[in-house]
Amino acid sequence: MSLGRNILPVCLSVCCVLGWIDSAPSAPVYRSPLALVVSPNGKTLFVSDRTAECVTLVDAEAGKPVRDIPLPGEPAGLAISADGKTLYVAVRKANAVAVIDAAQASVAGRIAVGAWPVAVALSPDGKRLFTCNRGDHSVSAVDLAAGKEIKRIAVVREPDAAAVTADGSRGVVANMLPAGAGTDPTLAAEVSIVDAVALKEQTRIKLPTGATVVTGVTTSPDGRWAYVVYTLGRFNLPITQLERGWVHTYALSILDLKANAIFATVLLDDLTGGSADPWAVVRSGDGKRLWVSHAGTHEVTFIDIAKVHELLEGKVPEELAKLKDGMRDNIWVQIRDDRTKISRLTNDLTALYLAGAIRRSPTGGIGPRGLALAPDGQRLFVTNYFSGSVGILDANGAKLLGTIALGPQPEPDAARRGEIYFHDAMKCFQHWHSCATCHPDGRVDALPWDFLRDGIGNGKDVISLVNVHETSPHNRRATRPDPHECMKTGVTGSHLIVPEPKDVDDLVAYASSLKAERNPAPPRADAVARGKALFEGKANCAGCHPEPFYTDQKLHNVGILTPLEPDGMYDTPSLVEVYRTAPYYHDGRSATLKDALTKDDPKGKHGHAKDLTPQELDDLIAFLNSL
Repeated sequence: MSLGRNILPVCLSVCCVLGWIDSAPSAPVYRSPLALVVSPNGKTLFVSDRTAECVTLVDAEAGKPVRDIPLPGEPAGLAISADGKTLYVAVRKANAVAVIDAAQASVAGRIAVGAWPVAVALSPDGKRLFTCNRGDHSVSAVDLAAGKEIKRIAVVREPDAAAVTADGSRGVVANMLPAGAGTDPTLAAEVSIVDAVALKEQTRIKLPTGATVVTGVTTSPDGRWAYVVYTLGRFNLPITQLERGWVHTYALSILDLKANAIFATVLLDDLTGGSADPWAVVRSGDGKRLWVSHAGTHEVTFIDIAKVHELLEGKVPEELAKLKDGMRDNIWVQIRDDRTKISRLTNDLTALYLAGAIRRSPTGGIGPRGLALAPDGQRLFVTNYFSGSVGILDANGAKLLGTIALGPQPEPDAARRGEIYFHDAMKCFQHWHSCATCHPDGRVDALPWDFLRDGIGNGKDVISLVNVHETSPHNRRATRPDPHECMKTGVTGSHLIVPEPKDVDDLVAYASSLKAERNPAPPRADAVARGKALFEGKANCAGCHPEPFYTDQKLHNVGILTPLEPDGMYDTPSLVEVYRTAPYYHDGRSATLKDALTKDDPKGKHGHAKDLTPQELDDLIAFLNSL
């Protein structure tokens, strides 16, 4: 498919003028389906395609695409009205929701929302739409009758998914990344509970330590429970025993929305390998089953959540009770006898399999993302991002029925091959993680990791890969001279495999293709201008952080001395996209830029920030957040 043939020149002109897209995409144009919904009658699939920049209509009965609706600006999450007449699509780079007339297969209008909307959720009565805006850490509430945003609700950090309870009273918002200092041993992402009527954040539920990349959420039909899927990073442990789930595991947390607390967390992995990079979760109409897509292992897990709830209530079948964990009772018997032991599930790789509550199925493609269940509950549809297809699965039998190609798929170039490798956990021993697990979107997971190359007990904050080809040397101690060495040793050390030279070349090509994005919610221009003058003058920042990449690519003593690194010498980080790469310093000790320039720099090693007035400090931070 040629994108140029599908986008009207007028649409391109308007989008460019409004700043919805940076520039026209260059060939080749890959099909990269991201999210999908099914029409209420089950006859049509609507599939958003990130790189082809369109929504594809698919005849679900014939199993073939019908047409594309051009939608420049990275279309993402979708929702469809109860009558099937209107489709709502989050368009990330447009900072808007596209309203599509489903019958006419055309864009009927757009509604401006917060920065970088990536997911949408409809209220049960169809009157309000909620969007997750990763760019300004907010949720937009949209009055659909008025066709406008009526409230923007601040949440924690980069909300990536949301669900509204059946009674319409609350929204459950998955904040993708943790917001805190890397030196906090309890650091974890949080779920925001939003009052969907009063339109304000009610409370937050902190996920287990190390929770990050939270990308999927759904609620039970009665509104009592929410189910959230995410990566569980064991960052408090050194990276030693990958095969035991000591680095990454992948979790499903059951949230009690009555108590506003975690009820239980179960692992989706097993003893022989990980279920890397869970992406989306959907439930059956009766709430008895869940399905989770795993972008890293190219599969869907089928979970008997009704059985899990029964076991958590202490209802353990006799046959299951007979099974032992070595010489002791299995975890479900332990929970039956002592409810406080529910917390042990967070570290149990066998619980769901022992109970017969989980099954896996391939999706027929690479990089599964979005999920949608047919209205009759018999078929499950899943987008295969890198294959450009939709997989069709038997929702009851955990069996692949077939796939639907959304259009011609060009042969991947080096950058696309590298992107596929980067997101593929099958390129890791026992599939415990992919490169993207620590570097979602090529950026950061907001956790520190304790690699063995520099001793045990000094974890390092994850570095963004944007401009990696321009900012050698690499890692916090500058021990990797170039991107190739960085990629090769990174895969070898953390994945426990040795990549082929061509794979390293492809990984570098992908990382080099990542484009820096300006802050979509920029500070005030006057503050930025004053901050820039301070950066280059009084604050004396530009000496170590010169343009264009805002790094001098040298080691400096930042005033933090440890027994393992007594010289205090660390590589100067690039400040490009610093607005989205918290926490800061080599060990992530600073949750915010203000912390980095004040309380965490008592010796004044960072220029002359200590000499600034409070207003000047705010202006300097405004400039940094504009980069």
